[in-house]
Amino acid sequence: ITNKHPTVKPIALMQHLIKLTTKPGYTVLDPFLGSGTTAVAALNLNRNVVGIELNDEYMKIAKARISEEVKQTRLF
Repeated sequence: ITNKHPTVKPIALMQHLIKLTTKPGYTVLDPFLGSGTTAVAALNLNRNVVGIELNDEYMKIAKARISEEVKQTRLF
């Protein structure tokens, strides 16, 4: 799936912000999930994620990115 979201953030930036505000095991709420960058960053840092997205196209992108991240995490 091609990421067509207009404001994709760098995963490293979101990880930095998540580290500043949460601890491992905490839950990160993203009320505007978009393409799932915050969710991917949170999963990289062993946080739980709740994401909300109204746009079906963005939701498909986010699901694909999150699924790939979970698959990669399980390999290690």
